[in-house]
Amino acid sequence: DAYASGVIHAIAGGFALGVLMVLGPRIGKFSSSGEPRNIGPRNPWLVCIGLFLIYTGFWGFYAACNIPIFDLGPEYGMEGVTFFTATNIYVTPTTLSGITMTFLLSLSGGLLSGYWVSKGDPFWTYSGGLAGIITASAGNDLYHPLQSLIIAGIGTYIAYKMHYWVERKFKIDDAVGAVAVHGYAGFAGLVICGFVLNGYPSSGYGVGEMWDGASYAAINPLGMFIGALIMFFVLGMIPGFIIAKVLNGMGKLRIPKEVELAGLDYEIMEEAKEDERSVASSSS
Repeated sequence: DAYASGVIHAIAGGFALGVLMVLGPRIGKFSSSGEPRNIGPRNPWLVCIGLFLIYTGFWGFYAACNIPIFDLGPEYGMEGVTFFTATNIYVTPTTLSGITMTFLLSLSGGLLSGYWVSKGDPFWTYSGGLAGIITASAGNDLYHPLQSLIIAGIGTYIAYKMHYWVERKFKIDDAVGAVAVHGYAGFAGLVICGFVLNGYPSSGYGVGEMWDGASYAAINPLGMFIGALIMFFVLGMIPGFIIAKVLNGMGKLRIPKEVELAGLDYEIMEEAKEDERSVASSSS
């Protein structure tokens, strides 16, 4: 999990889901028949700026997950030989240019998939870029850039579909797609990594005897799936649910109903309806 599909995103997404299970949906999110209403972002331009800032910060996070200069000579059994290279957090060799390329291709795959699956919706297009990065992050030190592109697209598709399935099935209101983009994409990224990198060494330690298959832990699908379950549910959703229950019992989880109603953008929503009626009447 070199760039934390699981240890950051699956845990955080699972935690958010646990909180939302207790918090409940926004007023007006579901109709009397239980059908979800789409409450889109009020300002798509700020959505765009915010997510592009996240992309920028995320590349900084990628770079920070590497040791830029490290002498791997002794580590690789070359006593007396200086072998400076960049490594990931597991002290296996990588290059900053390589992880930049896989990062950009996973961003691209997520954007493309988000645009396609949402039929051009700006929120899901930009959020898809983030979901793509998160999906590919588990193995982006070892993936080929084209693998990153494809894996990111698959994870974004899964996150989008899961978001609306959970919304309809369990009446969970994930207002900004946090559970989808972080939790579902992070979970999918861990599982996909287990299959694509099956048999690869999980760390560089003992590399002198690495290829005998006995001195390192190999990446495998079962281990990655169990890890995904632990991170999403055990370390994420269950603690989130418990803490939210405690806060809810203290009356500190959700704002009062009158405050929520006062904060709704009724005027903006009514103006949008008027604009829609104007367009409809002029084109009919």
